Amino acid sequence: MSAEPLAWLILLAPLAAFLLIAAVTRPAGQHLLAGWLTILAIGVSFWASLAILFTVMATPGHELALNDYTWLALGGFELHIGLAIDSLTAVMLVVVTGVSLLVQVYSTGYLAGDPGYSRYFATMGLFTFSMLGLVLADNLLLLYVFWELVGLCSYLLIGFWFHRPSAAMAAKKAFVVTRFGDLGFLIALLIIYANTGTFTIAELFQHDQVERLAMAGFLGLNGVTWATLGLFAGAVGKSAQFPLHVWLPDAMEGPTPVSALIHAATMVAAGVYLVGRMFPLFHHSPETLAVVAFIGAFTAIIAAGLALVVNDIKRVMAYSTISQLGYMMLALGVGGYAAAFFHLMNHAFFKALLFLGAGSVSHAAGGTFDMRYMGGLRKVMPWTFGTLLLASLSLAGIPPFSGFWSKDEILGEAFVKSWPLFLLALATVFLTAFYVTRMMLMTFWHDYRGGAEAEAHDLQQTEYAYLGPGPLPAQQHDDAHGGAGGRHGPAESPWVMVAPLAILAVPAVLSGFLNLPGIGAFGEFLTTHSFAEAMGEHAHLPFDPVLATVSTIVALTGIWLGWTMYGERSLSPDVFGKAFGGIPYRVLVNKYGLDQLYERYIGQLGLLEGVCTALSLGDRYGVDGVVNGVGRVTRLVGAGLRRIETGQVQLYGLSIFIGVVAIAAAVLFRG
Repeated sequence: MSAEPLAWLILLAPLAAFLLIAAVTRPAGQHLLAGWLTILAIGVSFWASLAILFTVMATPGHELALNDYTWLALGGFELHIGLAIDSLTAVMLVVVTGVSLLVQVYSTGYLAGDPGYSRYFATMGLFTFSMLGLVLADNLLLLYVFWELVGLCSYLLIGFWFHRPSAAMAAKKAFVVTRFGDLGFLIALLIIYANTGTFTIAELFQHDQVERLAMAGFLGLNGVTWATLGLFAGAVGKSAQFPLHVWLPDAMEGPTPVSALIHAATMVAAGVYLVGRMFPLFHHSPETLAVVAFIGAFTAIIAAGLALVVNDIKRVMAYSTISQLGYMMLALGVGGYAAAFFHLMNHAFFKALLFLGAGSVSHAAGGTFDMRYMGGLRKVMPWTFGTLLLASLSLAGIPPFSGFWSKDEILGEAFVKSWPLFLLALATVFLTAFYVTRMMLMTFWHDYRGGAEAEAHDLQQTEYAYLGPGPLPAQQHDDAHGGAGGRHGPAESPWVMVAPLAILAVPAVLSGFLNLPGIGAFGEFLTTHSFAEAMGEHAHLPFDPVLATVSTIVALTGIWLGWTMYGERSLSPDVFGKAFGGIPYRVLVNKYGLDQLYERYIGQLGLLEGVCTALSLGDRYGVDGVVNGVGRVTRLVGAGLRRIETGQVQLYGLSIFIGVVAIAAAVLFRG
């Protein structure tokens, strides 16, 4: 089969599953078929993605030529849509479909018995279709359509248990916050089309189009900078970068498999993908690249700090995702295009494993995600513990696990370009190793502390202050899927949940070797003709043993400190709190005050409402006033002219006679 039918098959198979579930199996009450239909469809997409990957690998230049189609033609205006496949697309297709396939298999066990079972799998099929469309789109307008569809699906899945007020609020928060970034994306589209006359991505990389866009500057910045800043604003919203990162931790209210897919291969990866896909355009704006690098590095360290103090295992992973996405943005900002996508691929595998593992331990603990009520689970959950340990070592950047190789490349890129950014990234290495060690020890070490039953009891009686102060989070059990903990004690999850963990553990350990000198050439594979100039010498940095040693020592130091505080307990967390008067802890627990700023001062005090009201009035009486005014004038003119058309021949004759007399009088008067 040629590449083009395969590409359409990849895209349309999950959509077909969505339509069949929504129109056939769900109305017929065949809910169990929904899971298998989604698995089959995404399995087909995964097989076709592998075929595409091998085809691209065998193609000189690693770019495939596909047809585009005329979507809309109005006079001289034509809008074309189509699919585009190159090495970046091929890698993303395999990552998205591979992770999504394992998540669907896991979900059949995790969501078993849930009344929304069919609705869940239908939406997951649509979610996967949306992300695949975003990756395959050959023009920015089509990409934007799928971009918004990804946002819609995330809203539906985060609020899947909409009967819970916390889930409904989290879904709305995610939708609203990301809209601010999407507004920047929309403005960038308008700037680009107004100055180039095209949305086609490949055409935008041509030098004449870049020059045409650059000439459209204002406020001291050229058009390329304004356009790329708008595109990056969209990426900031989708990839939860500062200051729009606040929605992602709350998104943990959705089912855990949804969290795994959002964090590993779909929504948050979309922002990094957008910047990477448009990297040749970003390359022409050093100002935007500097902003991307700084925002990425700053986000990485502040999110890692927040992961130190939360006790909800899924929220630890959420802040970890924000931090790791910051790493990827940092890499793109300093020119490390290949390093960024190398880390995106590795991160997709070990972060999906971490989230699915979090769901597994919650299943064992009766439904709680509070690590203070877990403990001792390694004794009864050897498969979950072993796979999560491998993923944690990869996240911490310990060799030879996959995260070490991509993290080390990002550090190398930052070291070459900017010392301050390098130091921020290195500090993030330490914090990452510490919080992931804390997570593993609180979850798997010492004795089991009662799970959901103990949490429910303590919520009724008094605060439980084990392993650090702070109020207990509200209960957020995934009650729909039950749990093996509680009255019968914790136990290993069923095979349908454990098998995806075991499969994901393989790339979590080995995928880093794909860019190892002498073994893999991931960076060179991504260097297509379109990206060669932008990547330049950054296609692959040589391995630096000194830098690798330093970063490993920093990571091991973080692990040692975590073990000392939460494993041996020879050093209490309170020691650090007292040394600084508790200020850092309070700042982190309050999330730097950003949620309060957005929700209380901007939301509740009416500042945002005032801005929206002003915009609404401007739209109603300004834009609509002009349009409606033109309509009213047209109607009045038409009403006047309508009175002339009476249908009486004698009146028409009289009008002609009066006209002739008037013309004759004018001629005589002029003579």
